Amino acid sequence: MPRSNASASGSDDEGFGNVFQEPEDFRPATPPPTVRTYDRRALGGRGPLVGDQQVQVGLVSGHPLWGHVLYPAAIALARFLELHAEVLWHGSEGKGKGKGKAVLELGAGGGLPGLVAALEGAGDVVISDFPDPSLVNNIAKNIELNVASVPSDQVATATAKGFTWGSPPYSLLKALSPTTEDGPSTGPRQFDLILLSDLVFNHSQHLALLNSCLSCLAPPSASSTAAATSASSDSRPDQPEIDLSDPESLQTPAVLCFFSHHRPWLVEADLEILELAQENGWTVRKVWEDKQAGPAFPEDGGDLGIRSTVHGWMFTRA
Repeated sequence: MPRSNASASGSDDEGFGNVFQEPEDFRPATPPPTVRTYDRRALGGRGPLVGDQQVQVGLVSGHPLWGHVLYPAAIALARFLELHAEVLWHGSEGKGKGKGKAVLELGAGGGLPGLVAALEGAGDVVISDFPDPSLVNNIAKNIELNVASVPSDQVATATAKGFTWGSPPYSLLKALSPTTEDGPSTGPRQFDLILLSDLVFNHSQHLALLNSCLSCLAPPSASSTAAATSASSDSRPDQPEIDLSDPESLQTPAVLCFFSHHRPWLVEADLEILELAQENGWTVRKVWEDKQAGPAFPEDGGDLGIRSTVHGWMFTRA
């Protein structure tokens, strides 16, 4: 979702400007808030789902920052997380509060991937978007509805936060538990996995987004970079053809960046985030490609095949 650059002071609520001011009669009347339903899947040998099978994703009414849309990329990322939860964030001590790894979602909108991460056993989850009250309050309501009400120690502590890309990440890091699975933390804890769904169309903010990922992501360590081996291949779910990842080589700390090209004539501009990541020391690998995901904006023009494809990439650092 489009973002304003942070001010020199680093305050999350500055630089907001007149982003919401539009001329009268600029667009049709704003539609009311909506709720979209996501059906979870009990994959592999994980046993019964924790929490409800359906995730209720509340979306704000028509919004200049596109928080009223549940993107196909968010749905694809949620599926990917379900498939690979054992590898991506279940710690050696198990899963859930204080055990699984820490997950951050940036530019979350309704926060579906972050909600799925919380329900699938991450340790701590922070779901963030631009610090507009309507966006952050909506995320908080989605957490209350889907996560906070589940009486289980296998469900992560989830928090809604406002955050401007490129600004200091203190408010995000403070939301994390002060310890890790390796014992007491010697400094501010950082995130093991960062989730980005459909954010790359905001070309001017690619560098700010990557800088936030770098400042929030934990450095590689011997315990965190090794791929999980506790889940045997016999218990893993069948891997769909659209999943291009190798479960044996998935690792954290990592960033998962899923997106569609909404404007086919700007594909190269969208992909500049991959080049920029590589120039700044990230290794990028494609882990997902679904050509049948469908367009986020069916009424728009341009090649339907391009607009209907979701691409997923993993960014890691040595």
